[in-house]
Amino acid sequence: MSSKNAILSRLRHGRAASPANTAAFAAERASDAVTPDLDIMVSALEAAHARVFRSTTSQWADDLAKLARERGWANWWIGGDDVGRTWQAHDSEPATTVFSNWDSQKAPLFDAAEVALCRARAGIAETGTLVVESSPQVPRTLSLVPPVHVVVIDEDSVVGSLHQALARYENKSLPTNLIFISGPSKTADIQQTLAYGAHGPRELIVYLCRRE
Repeated sequence: MSSKNAILSRLRHGRAASPANTAAFAAERASDAVTPDLDIMVSALEAAHARVFRSTTSQWADDLAKLARERGWANWWIGGDDVGRTWQAHDSEPATTVFSNWDSQKAPLFDAAEVALCRARAGIAETGTLVVESSPQVPRTLSLVPPVHVVVIDEDSVVGSLHQALARYENKSLPTNLIFISGPSKTADIQQTLAYGAHGPRELIVYLCRRE
């Protein structure tokens, strides 16, 4: 057996013997539940240069329409989730493009998209992190390319810790990607100088909504 085949054999055997079960591990660790503190989440997001608005599940679209007028945003990109449909149907009649096909929409997404809108399925209070699920209806590129990213999240979907967030997937299949967002895009050089907006969204705007 060649060295290459020997290595591949060991890898295949290791995978079969110990399949990953991240959600089950997280569920065990989540037994010591951390009560989510929304003020801590807001502070953490703002410390990471995000802008956070407190709203309600019925009011956020009106609040966003007001901000859109102030900022002059005219080219919106949305997914096929509930917040995308709500925004598309808003009385302000935003010019929206539903992102659904990478091959045909790649060029206008990179060249013309101003703002992307999606929902976070969970939030992690202690780190100010938004958890966004990618899917065919909401491709991950939607949150990575436009210069402004607007995220809507319900207060009751916020948990205290990372383990609690992952434990939600214990009894269901994980999506293709889970995107963890803790502010606008950022990078640092060898001198440890942190720069925001170096790649991906330069702004992150969050609507934290209370159910009515």
